[in-house]
Amino acid sequence: MMTLLVTSLLLAAAPTSARAQSTATLRGIDVYRSTVLTPEKAKELYGRRIAELVVLRNHRRPASSDKAEALRKDLERDASKLPGIAHAGLTLSEHFTSVDHAMYVTFDIVDEADRGRLAFAPEPTRKTTDPEGLLAAWKSYYDLGSALARRGEMPVDRPDCPGFYCLWGAATPELGALQSKFIAGAAAKERELRAVLVHEQDPQRRAAALFVLSYGPRGEKVVESCLAVLKDPSPLVRGAGLQILADIINHRKDLRVDAEKIVPLLDDPSGSVRGKTLGLLVPMVDDKAERRKILAAAPRLIDILKLSEPGSHDLAYTVLGQLSHQTFGRRDYASWATWVTENAEGLKK
Repeated sequence: MMTLLVTSLLLAAAPTSARAQSTATLRGIDVYRSTVLTPEKAKELYGRRIAELVVLRNHRRPASSDKAEALRKDLERDASKLPGIAHAGLTLSEHFTSVDHAMYVTFDIVDEADRGRLAFAPEPTRKTTDPEGLLAAWKSYYDLGSALARRGEMPVDRPDCPGFYCLWGAATPELGALQSKFIAGAAAKERELRAVLVHEQDPQRRAAALFVLSYGPRGEKVVESCLAVLKDPSPLVRGAGLQILADIINHRKDLRVDAEKIVPLLDDPSGSVRGKTLGLLVPMVDDKAERRKILAAAPRLIDILKLSEPGSHDLAYTVLGQLSHQTFGRRDYASWATWVTENAEGLKK
């Protein structure tokens, strides 16, 4: 759900000349983070089908999109069956500039030797009720705001919000009425919403419960709930927790978020979650106490820096630059790795 939001906003913000370039060109095949499947091996094994996948995505017709999704899932399944691999995911991302429309493919791999990266909570199994229709109301709020954003009818500036996470605010009377429903419901139905968050089998409903809870009256409880879902088995729910925490860090200086709870997600098996983690760390680096905790995890930033996909690479470069106050080149991996090794290792002494 929220991945679609980010994509919609990126497309809406893309320059007209870039949007006019409807055909994306494949610019890179990345693998994060495996010794079994390298980018070169991925290209050798799957290059032909990846090229087909890009063509299908470029057609931008419903039938082609369905074929592209089926092919993407086939590639995931095939990669997951390679000896020594415990998990494989595959994502495609599109990036616009004023002169280019690029597509990147990323294999998110967990080797059997690193199976601990998959140590999430068990999948919830219940079908819970929707307390006072709050989960459905969140979906309506999201869908309405997304539609308005795609048409360029939403304000560019961040709106004022009574909650601890701000998506659309009350930009229209309809959105305002839904927001009022969240404020009342987060307080009156907190217990029921928390039950959804823990027991509901549908990750979209778990994420919706968390977003509604972000309108609760106690910021400390919102932070606590967000940190708790960082072990949720769904990247959708983990991502929702990170999004809310990012808004809190940027706009609620009275609340604290411990970077030590965040940095393990730099090694999350989902690229979307890693990206949200990087974005969350950017405003935390200048805090002296949190900087030390981020520095201890800096070796993982080098793995992300090496990706060709611009979103991940650029955020890793930003965090490394803030940590180090160095200006090594964006692809000068050796210099960055040397700096990280010297400084991160120094914390252990």
